[in-house]
Amino acid sequence: MEEYVIGGELTSPLVDDAVESLRRRLGSPDPRQIAAWRVMSPARRLELAFQAYQFALDTVRLTERQRHPDLSPEELAWRVTRRMQGNPKLGR
Repeated sequence: MEEYVIGGELTSPLVDDAVESLRRRLGSPDPRQIAAWRVMSPARRLELAFQAYQFALDTVRLTERQRHPDLSPEELAWRVTRRMQGNPKLGR
């Protein structure tokens, strides 16, 4: 697979396809939301990103625990990692 650098980041057609798929699923951003982000400080935007990530992490952890109550803490952590990273082969 061919890889190339754009804006200092390594990318590939596979990554480009995934990004385009995500854009189609999410649709166009609301101009009001963009305006709200623009008036936020970088620190505030980062804080919101951390909060969103923590919410997703807590949600994934809770659903994995509900689906598999007998998992060891280590296997639960790996399942959460795999789901958050989108890679079912991590840690195997």
